Amino acid sequence: MKKIKLAANLLRLRRDYKITQEDLANFLGVTKASVSKWENAQSYPDIVLLPKIASYFNCSIDELLGYEAQMSKERIKSCYHELAASFAKLPFEEAMVESQELVKEYYSCYPFLLQVVILWLNHVNLAKTKQRQTEVYRLMQTLCERILTESDNAGLCSDAVVLKAMIQMQCNEVKSAIENLEELMNPNRFSRQSESLLIQAYMMNGETDKAEKSAQINLLLNILGVIANGSSLFALYQEDTKKAEQILERMEQVIAVFSLDHLHPNSTISMYYQAALFYGMKNNREETLDKFKKMSVGCIAMMEGNVCLHGDSFFTKLDDWFLELDLGVKPVRNVKLILADMKMMIENPVFSVIRDSIEYRNFQTYLDKQIKEER
Repeated sequence: MKKIKLAANLLRLRRDYKITQEDLANFLGVTKASVSKWENAQSYPDIVLLPKIASYFNCSIDELLGYEAQMSKERIKSCYHELAASFAKLPFEEAMVESQELVKEYYSCYPFLLQVVILWLNHVNLAKTKQRQTEVYRLMQTLCERILTESDNAGLCSDAVVLKAMIQMQCNEVKSAIENLEELMNPNRFSRQSESLLIQAYMMNGETDKAEKSAQINLLLNILGVIANGSSLFALYQEDTKKAEQILERMEQVIAVFSLDHLHPNSTISMYYQAALFYGMKNNREETLDKFKKMSVGCIAMMEGNVCLHGDSFFTKLDDWFLELDLGVKPVRNVKLILADMKMMIENPVFSVIRDSIEYRNFQTYLDKQIKEER
């Protein structure tokens, strides 16, 4: 946490203004010794003197104290990854204390609070007990509510609504989550048409580069939405094999057309994992192995690509956009935790049907090697 920098700032300002300690002391009605103690960080001015000192040097009290209420976008990105690294190497409670101290310091920096919610969501499972996890979820809800109450940024508030709903679902408050999401996700809202309108506006204004970039971004997001929604639909038809396989076939066609296995493997890994479990429960070795292989290839592609977001020869405008994201192209979770999740995924008992296969053993060996290297 940043410390108050009044001593250094006071000394700098006094020298910039070319005045002596005695000059400042006379203006404030204090002794020269008092000013000397302030500049040497041996004591602080009385609180009622702070406005007078700030006024004298034509600065704000925050500037005088060296306090910054807001973080820059780059600082938020850097801070997130520093805190994520702390969760990876420190005991959970120590990392929580570190992040909570920053929350207290930047309690009015709402973009930062939103990223802290994401940080805690990605690491809450490291808490030792269910009770502690519940407590952390409550802390997340508090931050979401503060953003919704205090922030006037509509986009930030929409993100807070979604995160709050995710937290509510984890806490089994499903009805509350539905209430929060139904209005936001209403397909009849004109806001759902804003994507194509913005592209048209760019084109009409002669900003073809912006139009192309916006179109590519929205196309990718919509494709990823197809995969995510298709996976949800697939889960609804687990008892209807014919329908489930039809959904799966169409999703795989989308993945193939847009090379999502390489462009955005994280979006396809969960789908293939879900499909492998589906066939594993049906004791279908051939299909289980096929989906497991695709899942493992996606995992390896993600790891070998340094787990970074990127474009390709079709989506040529995405790299710049990824760099503009709040958290950049790096993973929002530590690589060590990603590997631990992958390891847990393949240890599912359902995969007993393929556990003797060379593909299963090779992927298991790969993960063990990666985990060892990350230690």
